[in-house]
Amino acid sequence: MRVFGDGISIDPSFDNTRAESIVNRLVKLLVFLDREEPRQNWAGYLDNGALNWSRIAFAGQSQGAGMAAYIAKGQPVARVILFSSPWDFVVSNGKIQMLAPWLATPPQTPSDRWFGGYHERENQASLLAKSYAALRIPPQNIRVFKGDLPPSLGGKKDANPFHGEGLYDPAYEQDRTFFLGRSP
Repeated sequence: MRVFGDGISIDPSFDNTRAESIVNRLVKLLVFLDREEPRQNWAGYLDNGALNWSRIAFAGQSQGAGMAAYIAKGQPVARVILFSSPWDFVVSNGKIQMLAPWLATPPQTPSDRWFGGYHERENQASLLAKSYAALRIPPQNIRVFKGDLPPSLGGKKDANPFHGEGLYDPAYEQDRTFFLGRSP
């Protein structure tokens, strides 16, 4: 529903219309960018007004990474980069019973185009390791960050201060460069 704007969630406050969907917003952005900056060929990411999935890399952190993974499951994208997500799971009797089944479904995006990273001290680190295995991300494409918080964030009062650490900490710049790599 968030990706395509089709369907209804259990909680209507989370419903997205087609106009609010990730896909529609991205198409509109690419059309706008192509109109404003025609020499940059933003229309090359479109195919007859629809996304040219195979030319687009999707990345995200936390919920955004879950959306990127979901897209890469259903579409053959150029690359998918996940920071600290997805760790979707099924709860029964108040306890985590299993990873969400969609994580283990066969992806449209080949496994060598999947990359992910998380910090070993995140609250959900063990669940993220299981999730990345279920997604079949090649072990060589996974980075488990291990450093301390940067001094500027050392006093950060947060229930999960290491969540997203790989996304912005300068110590992990080489890992982010590796994730970006070159797409086929």
